Amino acid sequence: MSRRSDHFGLYRKRSDGSGVEEVLVSVDAQIAPDSWSSDGKSLIYTQRTPEGQGQIWALPLEGERKPSMVLLRGAVGQLSPDGHWLAYQSSESGVNEVFVVAFGGGQGKWQISANGGMLPLWGKDGREFYYLDGTQTLLAVRVRDAGGALEFGAPQSMVSRWTVLGQPFYDVTPDGRKILLDRVSQQVSQSITVVTNFTADLKK
Repeated sequence: MSRRSDHFGLYRKRSDGSGVEEVLVSVDAQIAPDSWSSDGKSLIYTQRTPEGQGQIWALPLEGERKPSMVLLRGAVGQLSPDGHWLAYQSSESGVNEVFVVAFGGGQGKWQISANGGMLPLWGKDGREFYYLDGTQTLLAVRVRDAGGALEFGAPQSMVSRWTVLGQPFYDVTPDGRKILLDRVSQQVSQSITVVTNFTADLKK
């Protein structure tokens, strides 16, 4: 994502740095890329209304490439590996919770979190699902497709009360054996300088 000439845009470029960047979307609202379908045909992104409300949009990366709104209220949309399900966070109940809905047709909507939830993430095999709760504890939930509907197991705590400045970000390795999280090192010694009566120095 980049903001240029008072417009927000989503751009694509080869990962090896070759070639020129390609403009995928350009709008006058704040947007952020969320996830890419495993077949490379759809890009999911969040677009903010002037009031700051998140909406989830899908952009086809083939054919006409006309974006369409997927959810009127939601953010951080994450497609399942098979492309059938969309996880997202929404404050529709008054507090951010994590939900899963059918994507591209089909029925079903499930609230996954119970005490606040954000930053959903699918495991690479689609059989596990992750999110952070209101205490910034990272939880894992087993997922099973039961004849076109999903069944979710009880959340299991993976990392408790993760401490980080701002919103934490994380990822899970494809084999599901390692979780990577960002964290501010507690070993770093930082000093703070307080200047009093600084307006007097401005007059000199």
